[in-house]
Amino acid sequence: MGKKIWMFIPLSLLFFLSVFYRNSSAIIASELMSDLSLRASDLGLLSSSFFYAFALVQIPMGVAMDLFGPKRLIMILSSLGIAGALFFAMAPSLPFSVLGRSLLGVGMACALMGPMKLFTVWFPVRAFATLSGVLISIGVIGSVVATAPLAIAVDWMGWRKSFLSVALIHLFITVWIYLVVREYPKEEGRDEVIGTYGKHRWKKSMRGIRQVLSLPSFWLIALTAFVRYGTYISIAGLWAGPYLEFVYQLPLVERGKMLMSFPIGYIVGSPIFGILSDRVFKNRKGVTIIGTGLYTFSIFPLIGFIPLFTPGILLMVLFCIGFFSSSGQLLYAHIKDLFPRSLSGTALTTLNLFVMGGAAFFQHIMGAMIDKFSITQGQISTEAFPFAFGFCFVAAAIGTAAYLFVKEVRL
Repeated sequence: MGKKIWMFIPLSLLFFLSVFYRNSSAIIASELMSDLSLRASDLGLLSSSFFYAFALVQIPMGVAMDLFGPKRLIMILSSLGIAGALFFAMAPSLPFSVLGRSLLGVGMACALMGPMKLFTVWFPVRAFATLSGVLISIGVIGSVVATAPLAIAVDWMGWRKSFLSVALIHLFITVWIYLVVREYPKEEGRDEVIGTYGKHRWKKSMRGIRQVLSLPSFWLIALTAFVRYGTYISIAGLWAGPYLEFVYQLPLVERGKMLMSFPIGYIVGSPIFGILSDRVFKNRKGVTIIGTGLYTFSIFPLIGFIPLFTPGILLMVLFCIGFFSSSGQLLYAHIKDLFPRSLSGTALTTLNLFVMGGAAFFQHIMGAMIDKFSITQGQISTEAFPFAFGFCFVAAAIGTAAYLFVKEVRL
């Protein structure tokens, strides 16, 4: 157990960094627009480039994890992520910053799926949702650090030096993983837990992908994952920052404090939904439908039909969005339950392609929507945000409805 804990700590810190990188754009949005001379659509492209790159490598990465084991993938990709953080911090223009964010996306592509693949090897099946919930809760502290703490750091030394400092922390964590993480227990055979198939392994891996994609429930879960995470990260990780700046006129550090409500809600909700699924109701489908449905309703106040909120009410709205969005972790547990362990890496990373694809799509498309409204002297029209958030509300409702037709798995 002590060995498992020492493995768990640096892996959770790597996911912590991944979530930090994903959510950091909301705080530095104005700085990026000013420093790099960006429009709203440019900012959407820059932030979404992380997720486009992240999504594109998911399927080949999943196959590679099932064939060779997750540790070596984590080491290779994390090293690329360090390079991306350095490149982004020093980028002089939009193309270079997009390249840096893209390298970051590739580099962090294994930060969640790698540990989850290891969990399927080192822990019992009924611990998976609870353990992944704890991992996600720890990781999502990264999105807390990407709010007020990052705002204070940016206010003190600027966004470039802040990201250079994070790159050094990233290097330390990568070395730690190299030293303490093992692929599989000594008492289990490598072929059984990693899924190496000899000279025909690539052919059988492609067969595994076809097996995943041939399941109708996979596509329904993928649709829900696409819209759930895509809408959440687009609001919490990017456009809520400009929303608070231009609608509520909040300065940088105050915006950071307000944005902290999202990850705090997510951190509180993740273990609760994991326990409800694993221990209380012992199912995935019902708990997921309730969670995603309430998440959809939590977005509604941002559409603009309700007048501006008091700070306390706004904090509660943002907290609820984060809390109910955390039910999305059950999508991974549900997918994992539908396939044999030898295909778990392929199944999880194929789903993650849609998760990260959704994040890229919604951040990018919302930027294009916001650009349709007049922007004068760096000021985004307040009319743009209800339109963009309304798009998220409709999409989240469609994702919830799709989950009604997913095959149930009893534990």
